[in-house]
Amino acid sequence: MFSSFFLQRRGARATQILPESVRKLWNEWELRLIVPLSLFLEIVLIIFSNRRKYTATPWIRILIWSAYLCADWVATLSLGTLANSQGDSKGKLLDPNYTLMACWAPFLLLHLGGPDTLGLVVQAGVAFYVFLRSWAGTPLTFLSIPMFVAGIIKYGERTWVLRFATKNHFRDSLLPGPVNRITKVEIEIPGGEYLHIAYFLFKQQLSHLYADLILSPDDQKTSEGIIRCMSFEEAFKVVEMELSFLYDALYTKATVAYSLVGIILRTASFLSTISTFAAFCFFIDRHEFSNIDINITYALLFGAIFLEIYAIIMLILSDWSIVWLSSKNDSLADSICRAIASFQSVVTSDQRWSRRMAQNNLIDSCLRDKTKFNPVPRFFDMNKFLERYWYMTWEKVDDMKKPIFCRLLEVTNDARDRRQLLKHTGDYVTRKKGFFETLRWRIIDVEFDHSILLWHIATDLCYPCDVDKSLDTNLKSRCKISKCLSEYMLYLFFQERSNSISNRNEACKLLLEVDTEVEPREAKEDKSKSVLFEAYAAGEKWEMISGVWVEMLCCAASHCGWIQHRQLLHHRQQLRRGGELLTYVCLLMSHLGLTEQFQVLEGEIVT
Repeated sequence: MFSSFFLQRRGARATQILPESVRKLWNEWELRLIVPLSLFLEIVLIIFSNRRKYTATPWIRILIWSAYLCADWVATLSLGTLANSQGDSKGKLLDPNYTLMACWAPFLLLHLGGPDTLGLVVQAGVAFYVFLRSWAGTPLTFLSIPMFVAGIIKYGERTWVLRFATKNHFRDSLLPGPVNRITKVEIEIPGGEYLHIAYFLFKQQLSHLYADLILSPDDQKTSEGIIRCMSFEEAFKVVEMELSFLYDALYTKATVAYSLVGIILRTASFLSTISTFAAFCFFIDRHEFSNIDINITYALLFGAIFLEIYAIIMLILSDWSIVWLSSKNDSLADSICRAIASFQSVVTSDQRWSRRMAQNNLIDSCLRDKTKFNPVPRFFDMNKFLERYWYMTWEKVDDMKKPIFCRLLEVTNDARDRRQLLKHTGDYVTRKKGFFETLRWRIIDVEFDHSILLWHIATDLCYPCDVDKSLDTNLKSRCKISKCLSEYMLYLFFQERSNSISNRNEACKLLLEVDTEVEPREAKEDKSKSVLFEAYAAGEKWEMISGVWVEMLCCAASHCGWIQHRQLLHHRQQLRRGGELLTYVCLLMSHLGLTEQFQVLEGEIVT
């Protein structure tokens, strides 16, 4: 807040070097330019902000982050300009245009999203200061009062939501009162209300995982019973809905809006905006003001009404509304729920995340020309950013769901000790196929990151030959799954280990630092130990390779849980970046009891 005032002062001093005519023109048009810009940025934010939930490409994040920073700065700068102009207000009260421009201050509160309560107090105080200094006792000045109400409500909501989204406050909100238990009948109906089940699991388990609260063995048994009654499509659908609820709780006003207080505040804000618009149209003599100021005021009023209506529509069409209406057990409520669900499926294709996973390929990265970025200036480290996304591709995760879910069910059915399941990196499927002793040198006799590189290279080298010459649809499917998971795991490897990487030399150094305890001569003593799997038939080979990659993915997910702050931050950040397959697998494993957190808690709880 104060930095914006400081910049406004610095800008005023900077204009002193300009000619008098230019300074006069800028002083006259400064507010008339930046106030509409503030409205435009706010409209961009409200329209595009929710798309980051289901868009993985970086352009949407760049647009939203840039608009957010600019919107906050422009609105604050506008308030600073209005406040600064009060120091020379002698004679301005007689100018009706000046009084009208002062009435723009409460609109700027609608465009602000400060990070803390102090920001609300200071910025609302500045707007109130502008209002008092411009008081002329005319009907126009009275119109600012309802807009102050709407502005403070909006800004207060944002401040409260940002405060609630912190881990400590999120945890405190979960402590009072138990969650209603779902009945056995509901659990045994996999074709029932998925959204209702997802909301139950969100309240019972996911929110507690995020807040690092204790989960009892009964919670685990309940969630496992629900998931096991579903197909792979249904299970992933429920997990998608759960994480969508978490996204809304962290990045939207859902926690405030879907409450009695939130409804009252939203109604008051909407009525205040509408009443201001009606009063301006019927009680203000618009001929007293300049056309440009009248048009800007109309734009602010129409923009405020549009933002209110758009927000209300989005709230009505959200999953939270369906959950709330479904609890009414009323035929009319059920009809509305079906209408909302139908609209969601048409508009967003029922998409709650991108359903895509990033891909990195080691060989492609070495062959591509990185010199394309040499002319790019290192402004804000743009070279590093562009290189990261230049070598990244995206694949849909739809084909990955079935093998992942089936493997998790198979492993949990066969396992005697679930703790050991979290450590599998390919040994389960190779033992089952009878190749463990032959392949153990690249599964358990090496570090996990080394194993990823070995299997990635082997998969990449074998893939072109087998996928091109085979006519077997199932074989091609296994090849595709293996290659996609291989490149996804390499992407995760680089994301985990390459925070300091900015060029190719550093990437190569990172790969060379991977711990390799197996000597090459030991690895190639006979043909069966070749990394290229020459000894195996194609179908058997790719069934094993795909199984190994699924195990590696699940192993990575089990070590990226919800307890440690860094891992929790990773899951939270990925929710607003289109989603991460690892997050969804991690939650699915938690529901099936495949998580260290459950195992520790079970040992600590004595009944």
